[in-house]
Amino acid sequence: MIKRIPEKPAFLFPGVGGEYTGFLAQLDRRQSEVLQEYRRVIRQETGLDLDRDDQGDKMFRDWIKLFTGDCLVYHTYQAWGIRPAVMMGYSMGLITALVCSRAFSFAAGLRLLKTIYEYSKCFAGKNQGMGVIIGKSGREVAQIIAANTLEKFVYIASENSDTCIVISGLIAELGQILQIAEQSGAIKVAAIKAPNAFHSPLAARGMESLVKLVGEMPVSDSEIPLLSLYNQQILHSAADLKRELLLNMSGVMKWKDSILKLGASGIDSFLEVSPDDALSRMSRVINLDYEFLTYQKIRRLQNF
Repeated sequence: MIKRIPEKPAFLFPGVGGEYTGFLAQLDRRQSEVLQEYRRVIRQETGLDLDRDDQGDKMFRDWIKLFTGDCLVYHTYQAWGIRPAVMMGYSMGLITALVCSRAFSFAAGLRLLKTIYEYSKCFAGKNQGMGVIIGKSGREVAQIIAANTLEKFVYIASENSDTCIVISGLIAELGQILQIAEQSGAIKVAAIKAPNAFHSPLAARGMESLVKLVGEMPVSDSEIPLLSLYNQQILHSAADLKRELLLNMSGVMKWKDSILKLGASGIDSFLEVSPDDALSRMSRVINLDYEFLTYQKIRRLQNF
């Protein structure tokens, strides 16, 4: 049972995936006021109304709901006086983290998500995707890929923990690796709904529109430091953040190493910036001595 809010935790921003509709329908007055402004910007930038499920592509609508919900949770933490020491963004969570650290606006974040989604649908189509393997190490997964000579078709995208590995690649070959992993003792395998083989070289194809947008959009130095998932360095400058946004498409995430890096530096309390707890559940096995907190846990504290 949590008895206190840790001083200056690391804020963890999840990627896409999850369902926030219930959260957006159960807000207090202050949250509702913030959401109204977000809705206005969303309509202006994308033409979408969050209350309507008959507009546009469902996966993209879900992306926008997740992005909006996480920004709203961050705003709520700020209102409660909770400040981060550092931020980490898992996959598309990088965009949310940079919006919240005032590197660029909520509207710019929407434009990034829209551009990423559109280029992915155009160039990856239905031929690329992602999956997760639980119960195998990164080395074991790499050996399975190599043993089947699929190194140019399937890639390790993220080492979430010692035994939770995300892979990206071509759909047919991806399914083959998931099946072999399951047959050889993996606890669980599953496909991940994604329009691209993110965090692999395949995702670099067709990025020209994103490169152009990132190059032209105004980006400021972040108000809060960001830990890179790719080299475990602290980033602040606008130039570094722009490079990170592009690397985030095809770079291999080192989530486990990044959590351990912060722990070794003395930051061993982590707060998920989301109404969900999926990222915390995934991360707490990295080191059982670390503290992982969620929005719902914080709400249950006596002061709130």
